[in-house]
Amino acid sequence: MKNLRSMLLTAAAVVISAVSFASQGHATVFQADGLFSDGSVLGGTLSIDTIAGTVTASDLTIGAAGTFSTIAFQFNFGSPVGYSVRVDNVAGTQEFSFGILTDSLVGYAGGDLCGENSIGCFSSIYYPLLDPSDSTALSSGGLIGPSAGAPEPAFLFLCGAPFAFGLLCFNSRRKHNHSCAKA
Repeated sequence: MKNLRSMLLTAAAVVISAVSFASQGHATVFQADGLFSDGSVLGGTLSIDTIAGTVTASDLTIGAAGTFSTIAFQFNFGSPVGYSVRVDNVAGTQEFSFGILTDSLVGYAGGDLCGENSIGCFSSIYYPLLDPSDSTALSSGGLIGPSAGAPEPAFLFLCGAPFAFGLLCFNSRRKHNHSCAKA
């Protein structure tokens, strides 16, 4: 019975670790950087699932137009047009339509956005939803991927804590000849 209890505790720790790891998803957060023809600055972040090849979240900002967080449309037109995305601002009054210069977002690591001087892709613009003809073009801009570095401490804890707990239980059981369930 004691052995069964120890095995169940260890199995639970492994399942919790796997669920924590799986819930991380495959989204990569890219930093946006750009300048529009009216002097407005593009900033914020765009999250892309580089396994599925889709945009999963937007937190893009454009000067006075605000934060663009509602994904309205996305489609991969392929070469030479690229990947097209439309996001609406929080107030629902402006839309930012932009192209990512890539054949696919699968394995995407960052790069240029379609600008007013880009060849072969739709120009990236933002505009009021009530008057789309009053648009402002992106002069230049891009998405900068995260640099490969050490994993975040929280991620290491989520993955390592159940493993450490299992080792502690195993060692405690060997030294004191009882299961962790009694502790």
